[in-house]
Amino acid sequence: MWSSWQRFWFEPQETSSLALFRIAFGLLATAWTATLIPDLFAFYGPRGILPDNTAHGLGQWGLLALSNNPVLLLGVFAATLFSALALTVGLFTRVAAIVVWLGIVSLQHRNLLVGNAGDLVVRDLAFFCALAPAGAALSIDRIRKAPGQFWQFPLRAPWALRLIQIQISVGYLSAVWHKAQNELWTQGTAVSYALRLDDVHRLPTPDFVTHSVIVTNMLTFGTMLVELALAVLIWNRKARPWVLVAGVSLHLGIDSSILVGFFSYAMLASYLCFVPPESATRFILMCRDVVIRWAARAAGSIPRTSWSPGAPDVSRV
Repeated sequence: MWSSWQRFWFEPQETSSLALFRIAFGLLATAWTATLIPDLFAFYGPRGILPDNTAHGLGQWGLLALSNNPVLLLGVFAATLFSALALTVGLFTRVAAIVVWLGIVSLQHRNLLVGNAGDLVVRDLAFFCALAPAGAALSIDRIRKAPGQFWQFPLRAPWALRLIQIQISVGYLSAVWHKAQNELWTQGTAVSYALRLDDVHRLPTPDFVTHSVIVTNMLTFGTMLVELALAVLIWNRKARPWVLVAGVSLHLGIDSSILVGFFSYAMLASYLCFVPPESATRFILMCRDVVIRWAARAAGSIPRTSWSPGAPDVSRV
C-alpha cells in the first residue's frame, strides 16, 4: 500500500499532459478575464451595481478590498489578463499562475452577485496550476532554461496533477450526491425544468424534448449516470476514454442549451489532466511533425506526394 501511495503521488512522469492542460487553461483564463471588459466598472467599480466592497472575513479577502479606487481595479484587471496570457505561453509560469489566481479571487470577492459555479471552477484550477510545474514543458520557460530541448518533457512528481484529478472526481461525486437528495432528479424531471428556463437559454430546445416523459427521464438519469462514471470509472485506464467522451458530450450539451458561463469549458480543460503522459506526448509530437511537414511542403521543400502520416520524424527539416 505504501508503494502504491508513493507511486500515485510522487513517481516522476512526463509533463506533457500538464503542458496541454496549462495551455488550455491559460486560454480559458484569458477569455474569462477578457469577457469582463464591457462590464468591468458596472460589476466592480465604485459607481456600479455594488458601490461599496461588502467582502469581509477570511473567506472573502481580495486586493480590491484595499480600496475602491478605479485605478486599483484597472491594475488588478490588467495584471490578471496579462498573467493569463503569460500562463498560456509559459512565461514565468508559476508567478503568472499565482497572479491569475489572486486576480480571480479579488474580482470574485469584490462582487459575489455576478459569479457562478463556472467562475469557482476557474478559480480552483488556477490555484492548482500555481502548485504544479506547469511551465516545465511546451513553454517559454523551457526555452530559457533548456535551449534546444523544447520538444522534451522532463519528468516531475505528479502530486499537483493528482490534486486536480481528485478535485474533478470528488466534484462529480458531490454533484451526484446532491442530485440524489432532490425529488426532481429522482423523479426524472429535473432536465425538463432546466431546459424551460428561458432567461438562461443559449439555443432553443425542441418541445418534443421538454414535453416527453421518456426523453426527459433519459436525459435526467443519464446525466446522473455520466457524472457517477466521471467520479468513479475515470480512474480505470480502460474505461477512461469512454467516460471522457461521455463527459465531453454532457458538457457540450449543457453549454449549448444553458448559459452557464465558463463551467463546461473549465471542466473540459481539466479532462486533459487525465490523459496519460505517453498518449499526450505522442499527440504533441504528431502535431509537431504534421505542422513541420505542412510548412515544408508550403515552402516547396518537399513534394506534395511525399507526405504520409506514418513517415519518420522530420524535426530537422
